[in-house]
Amino acid sequence: MAVALAAAVSAVAALRGALSFTLPSAAGLSLRGAERSVAERGAFKLPEAPSSTGASSLAVGALAMAAVAAAARRQRSSGIAMRAVSEIAQIKLLCTGGKATPAPPVGPAIGSYGLNIAMFVKEFNALTSDKVGDVCPCIVHVFSDKSFSIELKTPPTAALLHKAVGADKGAGKPGTEIIGKIDMAKLEEISRIKLPDLNVEDIHRAMKIIHGTAVASGVEVEGYDEWVKAKGPPKPKTILSRWGPGIKKLPAPWGEGPPLEDAAGGGMMEEVKM
Repeated sequence: MAVALAAAVSAVAALRGALSFTLPSAAGLSLRGAERSVAERGAFKLPEAPSSTGASSLAVGALAMAAVAAAARRQRSSGIAMRAVSEIAQIKLLCTGGKATPAPPVGPAIGSYGLNIAMFVKEFNALTSDKVGDVCPCIVHVFSDKSFSIELKTPPTAALLHKAVGADKGAGKPGTEIIGKIDMAKLEEISRIKLPDLNVEDIHRAMKIIHGTAVASGVEVEGYDEWVKAKGPPKPKTILSRWGPGIKKLPAPWGEGPPLEDAAGGGMMEEVKM
């Protein structure tokens, strides 16, 4: 880029020499009243056409200036391409699958961050085309360049239970009012749908969580008490076996597993017999 800039400076100097001319005397520049005659106007002469050397210098200067401009454009474009895009906000929405519209609450929530509302509606409806009519919660991740991404969540547990029993809403008096009944197969089906969003990893504890929501919504689960007594969540041997594979990360006791690697020497530690 420095070489191109030097060439441009030399070309401009040559062009300046080729186009230089001498102005007429001060008498020829007099502008008093109407005394300026036609002859005085002719005192200004246009510069002669540049010679072949001047023309070549002009061409070289133009090429050099174009190269400098191209380099500057590349530098600006590379700077824009390397600009970091960060997440600035998250919007939680509760929309109907396949039927999102720009009407409130979607429009105001999306438009307040300067996002394209029509693009969001189109993308959300495309993602939920197989869940038309279901309640589909989502999290909209907003980025600094006014782009976004949609993270779909599983439907609310209460909505799944109400749909299973054919009710519009839950019981007004939970514990005493029953709005419908489901069997254990339906409870397991709903539990498997909600499992990705729950803080448990096995289906048995997920079914216990969903059953708690069913009781609060006035939905009775037939055969649940018998299932708890016969096939309830298995009791863990230790607290580590319940909350994850933490016990698997512990080194094997001496004599009950492979020898441990020596972290210092990179070899194998020999078992010492006392």
